[in-house]
Amino acid sequence: MTKNDKELIFNSQESYCKGVKYLITGVDGFVGQYFVEYVQKYEPNAEILGVDIAPNCHFPIQKYNSLNLMDKKATSDMMREFAPDYIVHLASISSVGYSWREPVKCFENNTSIMLNILEAIVQNKLKTRVLSIGSSEEYGNIPMPMTEDMPLNPQNPYAVAKVSQELLGKLYAQSMGVEIVMTRSFNHIGPRQSERFVIPSFMRQLVNIRQGAENKMLVGNISVARDFSDVRDVVDAYYKILHNGQKGEVYNVCSGHAYQLHEIITMAEEILDIKVHVEVDAERLRPNDVMLILGDNTKLRTEIGWQPQYEIKQTITDILNSMRG
Repeated sequence: MTKNDKELIFNSQESYCKGVKYLITGVDGFVGQYFVEYVQKYEPNAEILGVDIAPNCHFPIQKYNSLNLMDKKATSDMMREFAPDYIVHLASISSVGYSWREPVKCFENNTSIMLNILEAIVQNKLKTRVLSIGSSEEYGNIPMPMTEDMPLNPQNPYAVAKVSQELLGKLYAQSMGVEIVMTRSFNHIGPRQSERFVIPSFMRQLVNIRQGAENKMLVGNISVARDFSDVRDVVDAYYKILHNGQKGEVYNVCSGHAYQLHEIITMAEEILDIKVHVEVDAERLRPNDVMLILGDNTKLRTEIGWQPQYEIKQTITDILNSMRG
């Protein structure tokens, strides 16, 4: 039995004895559902409250609250009533493109929600530990691989908002004693991800071609390389950082490997046993694309003891099987 297995068993026993409560914001999103499933697996007696602005949660969950976390009073009342032991803060406007169109909304959303959560903890005297999810976008154009001690150089409104969210977390940890840990998360993929993202968009086209519904594949710049992690490895990292990370610290959540998009396409072609005709769609091209994004996960591995379990080919296979199923 590994150290990590022992920690998970301990946490499950703690949940059984103490009725540990998890509050998950942005629960109706891609990562939220996987985190709920993770907690249900390892802490079946934990109490989970999911919060999202959506009127209903699209998957079964113990408790769900449709709430705009921009509402300070409603957020504080909800947290005082539930009194969570742990918060996983996933709620965010996370589109870089949208942040350019609506920079004020993006900035206010990310920073105001973070402030409302932190203030609710302080004002209600809650002993709550928070995991705040940040982004690799905070780094901007810097040398690779990106490490946590590198200076941040955000290049878009979303990235600036995420840097601000992180700084608020550090401030409240240092000045107010709030137990908060933070991530800078890189690209994550897996089954059930929205097809507005690049990898599931590609996989859907390939499945359609395999099934005879399409005869060509439209792409943007497929020479760019990204650091992709399986969403199941990501939620495993989030859980372990939440429980074992050092207060006020930031952890890269990434695979430490970069793949060019055309490599992902070739991998999927081999899995589906097809060869596709690829065409560049000008509307899918972005100005000033960063050609390489690669993270360093040494801190996550050494301090938290996290190890990824899913190879990229397995992840792509599972995405394709989910779409074909």
